[in-house]
Amino acid sequence: ASCLVGSEMCIRDSYNEDLQPKSLGKQFSLSPRELNRILLYQVEMNFSDYLNYIRINRASELLLKTSHSIMEIALEVGYNSTKTLTRNFLKFRSMTPSKFRQTIELQNTN
Repeated sequence: ASCLVGSEMCIRDSYNEDLQPKSLGKQFSLSPRELNRILLYQVEMNFSDYLNYIRINRASELLLKTSHSIMEIALEVGYNSTKTLTRNFLKFRSMTPSKFRQTIELQNTN
């Protein structure tokens, strides 16, 4: 059980670092395959999807609460480019980060 909770929490606490399933698995004496199996059981996502999900949720918060540029937010949540942030944002939010920010701003002014 500690592996289940530990690996999930470790991803949530270190989402903005260069996390890799191999190195994270090593911390819990798990292979990348075992880590993915545990995460699929725990959060119904594999390592990569869960990491991106956490990053996109944090990016969404930053888009709402700050005026940071998309690039600053991308770097802050652990992506190396706005292209990667945008690709994952589209996957989880079905819109670009800019569109997300505009939509929220429009809702707040109405």
